[in-house]
Amino acid sequence: MTQIHSNQQRAASLTGGGSSGKPDGSVLQLLRKAALPLLLLAVICFWRNPAQGCPFCLAPVQTWSEMLDEADVLLLAELVSSRVDPADQQPISVLKVLRIQKGKEHLPQEDRLVLKEYIFGKAGDRVLLKASMIKLDRVPIADTFAQPSASSAIQQTAATVDQTGSKTDQLILQPDFFEVVGPEVFEYIVNAPENKEGQQARLPYYIRFLEHSDPLIAADAWGEFARSEYADIVAVRQHLSAEKLRTWIGNRGLSPERLGLYGMLLGLCGNARDAEFLKKEIGQPGSDEIRFGTEGLMGGLLLLTPEEGLKFLETSRLQNATTPAFEHFAVINALQFVWTSEPNLLSRERLRTALHPLLQQADVREIVITDLARWEDWNAVHLMSDLYQQCRTDDVRSAEAIVKYLIMCSRATEASPENVEAAKTLLESIRKQDAKTVRRAEAALGDE
Repeated sequence: MTQIHSNQQRAASLTGGGSSGKPDGSVLQLLRKAALPLLLLAVICFWRNPAQGCPFCLAPVQTWSEMLDEADVLLLAELVSSRVDPADQQPISVLKVLRIQKGKEHLPQEDRLVLKEYIFGKAGDRVLLKASMIKLDRVPIADTFAQPSASSAIQQTAATVDQTGSKTDQLILQPDFFEVVGPEVFEYIVNAPENKEGQQARLPYYIRFLEHSDPLIAADAWGEFARSEYADIVAVRQHLSAEKLRTWIGNRGLSPERLGLYGMLLGLCGNARDAEFLKKEIGQPGSDEIRFGTEGLMGGLLLLTPEEGLKFLETSRLQNATTPAFEHFAVINALQFVWTSEPNLLSRERLRTALHPLLQQADVREIVITDLARWEDWNAVHLMSDLYQQCRTDDVRSAEAIVKYLIMCSRATEASPENVEAAKTLLESIRKQDAKTVRRAEAALGDE
């Protein structure tokens, strides 16, 4: 018998299920260190794909609306029984069909379906079933929101055969997802706007479900925002409630991806009072409370008070050498958001120079150097000589990032002649010291 991975459990993890207590002081440093590779990956992924989905959300799982689009059958049923067949020791579940949302033409006339799979529940429970029509000679490969089990097909009562009667063309109904659900889940799914309406028309429906008591619904509503473009989220800002967002953000058990989203949403709909609230929630660095997701709070602060918010982040973190690296990552992510999604919020030069102090922070300087190159901050070339000497022996990745920066600067038509000459001179000096690093950087940039 195959154990089903519960969608309910997965949804609970997205909504911050489980203990919400603070970490013990003895593990704080360990948690911070363990988080750095993940945060680095998140920053780099956002930097490479800034326009794909919500800026402060992790990659979303497949949403119900996407599942419905790809499903051949979606229905709500009542669990009649679930047992192990004594004849062959195989699991078997009987369902009574209550409501067919999609694919009635694929189902048998009777209202009973039999699955060769054990459904964990009791008689009378509601079961949501998604299924696909597949050829008999095809091995189904499922990749859905629920990580479905490799279950057997619904029995032959649910099979259809095309007019040719050919065995290779015979189709059967393959269940690729089934889950015992609460009474509100099915109505939530079938009442949602269709994907063809576009996210700006659809998102207002999901706002009211973001912190729903059923974690399956709440996780899906978050997923709809996570897969939405920033412009679509901005377009529905009038439907947001700053009061509700403040309450949600204040919940210390809130998961990081929700905290990041809610911080950004508050920045879109809030006022000066909310800016002060966000400052308080961001707090001062080095606190015993580890709260990931603050990059969204920082992004929201910058939306509400761009210059004042940036000064707060500079004095509390960017210019503070004792700030933990994971908080530096959060600020970088927030500034990347402004650069990409809100280009008129702060001047380009203001954002570039704000990052300069982080060139002295070993944990983040590779990202900073790379950002400065992408942001075409060629005025920073005068900082690169001393910086290269600092990291040439014990920070190879940053040294290579510096060389890439110099190559790009030396070729930049918009850079001043003085900056171009400075980049070329330093690059040739480094080539004499470490030709291997220069060749590696040139290869990474596509040079022969």
